[in-house]
Amino acid sequence: MNTLICDDIRDEGLELAIMASGIRGNCHYFDRATGALAHIKTGARVDVCFLDIMMPGMTGIELAKHIRIMEAAERADPREIVFVSASNEYAAECFELKAFSYLLKPPAPKKVKTILQEIFGIKQAKDVAGIPISTKAMTRFLYFREISFLEVINNKVFFHLVDGSEIAVISALSTLLPKIMEDRRFVKCHRSFVVNMNDTAIVQGNSMVMHSGRRIPISRTYAGFRDEYIEYLR
Repeated sequence: MNTLICDDIRDEGLELAIMASGIRGNCHYFDRATGALAHIKTGARVDVCFLDIMMPGMTGIELAKHIRIMEAAERADPREIVFVSASNEYAAECFELKAFSYLLKPPAPKKVKTILQEIFGIKQAKDVAGIPISTKAMTRFLYFREISFLEVINNKVFFHLVDGSEIAVISALSTLLPKIMEDRRFVKCHRSFVVNMNDTAIVQGNSMVMHSGRRIPISRTYAGFRDEYIEYLR
């Protein structure tokens, strides 16, 4: 889940970014609404916006209006907007913009975490893409959001899940790959590995580290992976 934070007071904005870091995904901080709007206009994936209200130039409310106009024009799913302010005098106007919540400064870390978990739950409920898989013991529908990475060992494909479990399927990766690669969160970084970029914590040298701590090699053959990953993070 990608989070955008816009607050002209840098210390407060970065503190909020730290609070939001517990939810998997990426967090982008901007100290001006114009910079945040420019970021969104690039097509960057943003799931939730924390917007300060009183900022130099464009206010957080004006930024939210621009975001809603863009969403209507693009017929895109609305981003969740959380306003952050030192006063509650703007609450009525903010909720007219379908704000998810309105926080008074300084926001409590527990409240921020709760809001993000609620939004994450909503996003997951809508994320129903996946693939049917079969083993000797069972057949089930596996949601893409459940998958951390795929690993090929001999004639088996191992689905390593974000909860730490794994499912082994007797199949060629080439049989499963077309359906999986239709989902843009997946990318091949090695002939034996396909990773979910949503579950990637960091890329270091010739490998990537998943949130589980598992290190996945990046083959020279798939050197373009880094560009794909950077583009996905935008």
